[in-house]
Amino acid sequence: MRALLTLTLLLMLGHAAAAAQDTEPKIDILQVSGALDGTVAAYLDDALRTAADEGIEVVVLQLSTLGSLGVPSARFVDAIVDSEVPVAVWVGPPGARVTGAGVEVALAADVLVMAPGAVLGGAVPSDLGSVASAAARTDAAARLERLAQLRGRNADLIRTFATDDAAVVAAPDGPLALSADAALPPAVDRANVSVLDAQGMVEAGVAELVAAGLPEVLQQLNGFEVARADGVSERLTVDPVTATIRFNNQGLLGRLLHTVSTPTLAYLLIVGGIVALLFEWFQPGFGVAGICGGVLAGLGVYGLTVLPTQWWAFGLVAVGLALLALDLALASLGAVTAVGAVALAIGSWWLYRGPEAVQLAPWLIALVVVSSVVFFVFIMTPVLRAQGVQTRARMDAVVGSTGVVRSVLNPQGHVFVDGALWRAQASDDVRQVRTGTAVRVTGAADELTLLVEPVDAPDIETSHDVNHVP
Repeated sequence: MRALLTLTLLLMLGHAAAAAQDTEPKIDILQVSGALDGTVAAYLDDALRTAADEGIEVVVLQLSTLGSLGVPSARFVDAIVDSEVPVAVWVGPPGARVTGAGVEVALAADVLVMAPGAVLGGAVPSDLGSVASAAARTDAAARLERLAQLRGRNADLIRTFATDDAAVVAAPDGPLALSADAALPPAVDRANVSVLDAQGMVEAGVAELVAAGLPEVLQQLNGFEVARADGVSERLTVDPVTATIRFNNQGLLGRLLHTVSTPTLAYLLIVGGIVALLFEWFQPGFGVAGICGGVLAGLGVYGLTVLPTQWWAFGLVAVGLALLALDLALASLGAVTAVGAVALAIGSWWLYRGPEAVQLAPWLIALVVVSSVVFFVFIMTPVLRAQGVQTRARMDAVVGSTGVVRSVLNPQGHVFVDGALWRAQASDDVRQVRTGTAVRVTGAADELTLLVEPVDAPDIETSHDVNHVP
């Protein structure tokens, strides 16, 4: 009986503890930085849907962005306005910048919190791939005015974020004035910047709170009364001491795709991937450099599809690198190298269209062009000379060996011989050799290619049987 009573008491205590834990407020922290692209839109949709399903008290979105990329601002605004859970946007950490479509995202929040030194404004262009035309300013001003009226903020001031490239800066400790050397986003007009402290932000009707860090954000949100879009007021209970705080981060794949959509990184991935593939072309087989080059180039191409890419310029980049490799193969290293370098530079300069925020830095372009020329002319030339002797010796050593076709010989492909993958060419009387066919090395077609013939005749197509369908 004593054991039964003890067990019953423990179960009751456990149930009470679990019930108490379920009644504790729950807070989700989302963090978004960089361009607002499709991966961020999907992340925000999923996070707000999950928050509603799990009864989260409030979602805090830490935001720092210069605008959207290929996604309408309405996609993000509607997700926040229609959220069943109150959303607080913290423009942070201190010094964060929110411009373009990010301004609309911030103003859509139930509660807008600014970090000291943070900048909010310069709402045009909304998309980083567009231009700040008169029509774009008019449309953006109308959207900002509707959001201001929805959330009870100062519509007249907020309209100027689009019409006059105006912005507000949360005052850090010190004078309420913008220093002459203060760095501002390209979309912001320095002459139309207002520096406001916490009280000034409230009185100006822009933001409700100013907080330097997430703990301070939660402390100030605790007990704050929120007026939802449906007109119902709600008092937040988010005591950071008793609340359950969860960082709902973007998934690994989403973070990876979001990262490679950065203009500079996408450019470097493309150049690095193409260079690695060209390097692999000068090797007798296909190895690590080719695989890595394919992966890098693939990630870079994805980034270019998201960014405002001018594809003719991308073509110039690829042609420029190919010309550098061609001149290396011809061993001339003269006019073709010069033309390749010029094509690479021009293509890099015009690769992206849009505002300054997505343009490549001139010093980066110069560094890439110079590095590419140095790589192909001064590094690859002696490497290939030394490699030629070694490769010829290896090719002589495998003559007479048997291997397996790894990619169809039509008439060229790849074979696996003596533990290595080689470029190979079928003999003249053979039109095609299938994958998996056993072949014998008979010699060298050139300095990088083995000459092979099939061991089993039924697995081949010969030039005398061109009508045969395998």
